[in-house]
Amino acid sequence: MIQDRGTIKWASMMLPEHLELLREYKQERTEQPKELTEWELEELQKTINQAFNQQLDIKLEVWKNYKITQWTGIIKSINTNDLILETLLKTKSIPIQSIQSAQLDADYYD
Repeated sequence: MIQDRGTIKWASMMLPEHLELLREYKQERTEQPKELTEWELEELQKTINQAFNQQLDIKLEVWKNYKITQWTGIIKSINTNDLILETLLKTKSIPIQSIQSAQLDADYYD
C-alpha cells in the first residue's frame, strides 16, 4: 500500500490567502445553529401563532445547509413538524426545528 502524505504535500503550493479562506470555509461548515433557550422558544411560538392567527407577514430566519436564510411571507398552515409559508413567488415548507428567529413585518405597525 502506498504511504501518502495527504494534504501536507500541497501546503507548499498554496498561498497564505488560500489557506485562510480554507480555514474560514471549514469553520463555516462546522458551525451549528445556536440552541434556543426556553424563553426564546416561547417568544418564537407566540410570534408565529400571532402571525398565523392574524394572517400577518412574518420574517423567519431558518438554519439550512450550514447557514441562516431568511424567508418572508404569510403562514398558511402549521403542523407538528413544519409550517407552510406562502411567499410572493412560491409556497415553502419550513421545518419548525430549524427556525432560529421570527419577527412580524414592520409595515403593519407603521
